[in-house]
Formats: sequence, structure tokens, C-alpha cells
Amino acid sequence: MTDAIAQSANARNNAQWQDLRLTRWAAVRDAVWERIDPLLHPGSRVAIVGAGSCDDIPLVRIAARAEHVDLVDFDTTSTERAIARLDDTARSRIRILEEDVTGGCADTVLRAARGDSAMPNALPLPVAAIGTGDYDLIVGDMLYSQLLHPGLIALQLTSGEQRAVMRRYDSPLTTALVQRLQASVHGLGHALHIHDVACWSATHPQPVELADVLEDPTSTWPQLARHDNCDPHLALERIGAPVLATDWWEWPFEPKKRFVVRATLAGAGARTA
Repeated sequence: MTDAIAQSANARNNAQWQDLRLTRWAAVRDAVWERIDPLLHPGSRVAIVGAGSCDDIPLVRIAARAEHVDLVDFDTTSTERAIARLDDTARSRIRILEEDVTGGCADTVLRAARGDSAMPNALPLPVAAIGTGDYDLIVGDMLYSQLLHPGLIALQLTSGEQRAVMRRYDSPLTTALVQRLQASVHGLGHALHIHDVACWSATHPQPVELADVLEDPTSTWPQLARHDNCDPHLALERIGAPVLATDWWEWPFEPKKRFVVRATLAGAGARTA
């Protein structure tokens, strides 16, 4: 892919802290497994979208039970790292699908933000189901906030410039992606949308403590400094998808950076157009 700003930026992010992440994120993998364990039956077909190196996804446990697992990402170097951790039997059930799930629209926006062209009034957003489109379980793995933001950072835009671009384009990009995941679920299957809602770090102060959010997310969530345009839970509400459950947990991203994560479980499809 020529001049793939989004891909390059995400690949750099995926390569960071590799000596820490697999161990550091064990509790996150356990949290994901607790949610999907009752849904994942022998013979299930699974897709992980935005898989990366699966440090936050219980890939070993998924591959031990599922019949087939598609890892969808445009950074195949990361997905190859994930597969290297599996035994031969589990590896035989895995397929890597190299795909920019925005259909190139993220890079269209990023090139315009760089000054190559005028900012687009509309985007030719993809609508087709992902992969085989017949999954019993599809997981959107914390990629919604990463559709534009890493590329905007790589372009060295100011924080104000970044926010302006994301306010304009994150909502249509996220909604289109959520619709694709929902359309990729077969029959009575499920989609799990995992999203890093808010960050705690030296440059991202919050008015409430992360522990307080985990104890009472309903009342504390509105107080957080958030970027709602890339929130898949809100996109599910916009398209009328059947939301079945929500879970919250801490994501200890890096030694001095933590996130609160919301995982939203939805049934297939959407109730409204």
C-alpha cells in the first residue's frame, strides 16, 4: 500500500513495549475470556478485527476451542508474532487476513490533513462484511480509537488540529466499522466491541479515579475526558443494534499510562437503518 500513513503508525505502536505487554496484559486477556467463554462453542468460527499481536486477546484459549479463527489487521507483522506463540494444532486453525478495515478512507483523511488535498466532504466508506461474514463471534479489539489518532500523531499535528480532524471524521469511520462487524455475524452469533474509553497518564488527567469508574461506571462515565466519536457503544446505539451486556476493566497499557475499557456485547445486525 503506497504511503500508508495509518498502517505505518499503527505498526510502530504495535511494536512498542513487546517485552512487557504479554505479561502485563494477562488480566485483560482473562477479562475478555470471561465474557466470551460462554459464547464460544467447539466448532465456532471467530474473527478478531484489529488483532495486532493479540497481547490483550486470549488467542491460545480461543484457538483451542474454535474451529477457525481469522486475525484481521493491516499490520501482519504483529499478527505473525501472535501466531508464533501457538502450537502447530492451534496454528492450523488460524488465518491472517490483511485488510485496512476503513477501505483506505483513514489514509484519505490523513493525507488531506497533511495538506496533500482538501479535506473530503464525504468518504466512500466500505459496507461489505468482513472476511467470510459468517462468524459465530467477531471481536473488534480496541481499534476504534486507532483509526486516525496514531496517523495524526505521526504527522506531528498539534493537539488542536488532531481533535478537529477526529471530531469531523471519527464518527462516520467508527459507525461504518461497527456496521461491518455487526453484518459479519452469522445467525445467533455475537459481536464484542472492545474500546479504550479514557486514559490516565501525565498528559491525560481525569477528574475521577480509574478505580471509581470500575466501581460505578454508570455515574462516573459522564465525568471522564472522552472522545465519543470513536466509541463503538455509542455507534451501536445510533444504528439500533441489540446491546446485550457491557463489561468494564482496567487496561494497564504502559508503566505510566492506564485506560479504562468498556466491552460491549451485541447480537447480530441492527434494528434500524
